[in-house]
Amino acid sequence: MSHRTSNGLAHDDAVILLRTVATGLLAGGACVLIVEPRGEGVDHLRLALLTGLMIGQFLALPVALVAGGVVGWLAKGRARPRQRLDSPLGGLLLACGVLLFTQAWMVLEWLDVDLPPDGIGDPDGEVGIGLMSGASGTLMALLGLALLRKGLTASRSAAARPAPAGSPPR
Repeated sequence: MSHRTSNGLAHDDAVILLRTVATGLLAGGACVLIVEPRGEGVDHLRLALLTGLMIGQFLALPVALVAGGVVGWLAKGRARPRQRLDSPLGGLLLACGVLLFTQAWMVLEWLDVDLPPDGIGDPDGEVGIGLMSGASGTLMALLGLALLRKGLTASRSAAARPAPAGSPPR
């Protein structure tokens, strides 16, 4: 039986929401190669990859939320199997979020000059991409920490429960 949180969501529903947002953010990585760099060097490549990731997340996150909502609605009332994927998903999301945040920070440092680098016309759009990427990386890291905490507490509470009679030892 699931208990209700302060906003009226069932705890299982909140975890499903966390998982669908995490999946949508990670699925945005499929689009990192759609933007071609406008200049030479690793900084232009980094900016192009972040731009592609932002486009991918903009497209994948709503799709993941709708798909998660449909799956949650279809599974309403059914017994859900125990899933132990929160710790690996949380670890992957945390690592990707930290990597994304550091790359966004490096793009912002690169663009923080008096004259824009070659291949950059007006740097305001690129600064916006850097800021949105940094915010996305921060959100990914926080969601990763939340999923890691949930996965670790679930595994700790499962280890503390006594095994039913006649079951093999853990």
